[in-house]
Amino acid sequence: MRQLTCPRVASVGNCVIVVFNFLFPINIFLLAFTITPCARNEPLLERCIINAAYQIRPLLVHGNLGDGFPTSPLEPLSLDNIELKLSSQFQAVFKDLEANGGNYTGKYSLHLNLLLPDIKGKGNMQGYCENAKAFVKIRGSRYLRNGKDYVKFSKMTTLIDFKDFKLKLANLFSGDRFLGDVGNSLINNNQELYLKDIAPSLEHGLSKHFLDVADKILASATFDEMFPPGKTFVSPITHPPRLPLSGVSPALFEPPSFKFKIPKEVFYIKCPFKIDLN
Repeated sequence: MRQLTCPRVASVGNCVIVVFNFLFPINIFLLAFTITPCARNEPLLERCIINAAYQIRPLLVHGNLGDGFPTSPLEPLSLDNIELKLSSQFQAVFKDLEANGGNYTGKYSLHLNLLLPDIKGKGNMQGYCENAKAFVKIRGSRYLRNGKDYVKFSKMTTLIDFKDFKLKLANLFSGDRFLGDVGNSLINNNQELYLKDIAPSLEHGLSKHFLDVADKILASATFDEMFPPGKTFVSPITHPPRLPLSGVSPALFEPPSFKFKIPKEVFYIKCPFKIDLN
């Protein structure tokens, strides 16, 4: 049998851990070093959580919170197919949709009867949204696992308020450039025909991805690690620098400009955040 030796007495603990892991593989759950824990009795708990969210927001885009903590990348964001059959005057199908920041691409087929001749086309599409605001609510609860408390989110709801949403559809009118420009202009000037049906797909896609990422983060840390007892010093909220509007993702932590009904639940996090951890 090969003999394991420890070079110094101070290293005995490390040696024992190596032997134990070799014989009995175990998982050690830790909190990603890029996430700032917030004390559960912190009087400025909401501010602490918002600060922590801002710190990891750039890391979530690429799906890497640090060494050993990968998450699902948020960009590009794949969206469900959208099929619109609002009337005989407007029918459209959008598929293979991907969002990257405020920009999105995909394929479409469309028939829109706003004037003569009808607007018809099938091919590639691209677009962007600017000045969009999102209101995110997370619902979850504490549960016991291996004798320790953990948190799991069961539902996430996202509502997006679009201000500027533009589409550019290629190959309208069989590729006629002039008629295609006219058709795209008419489509973008009549957004009320389709935006209310496109938004739910984007909201669902964002909620699904965010919920997956949140649960992966929480699965690796206990409730005490995320919200330890005791007090922490919380600096004022530091907002990221405002980028140019083109290509900017929705500002997820700004107060909503529209009404949103909050049902009763075990606890929830919303923007602005509120938490009941008792």
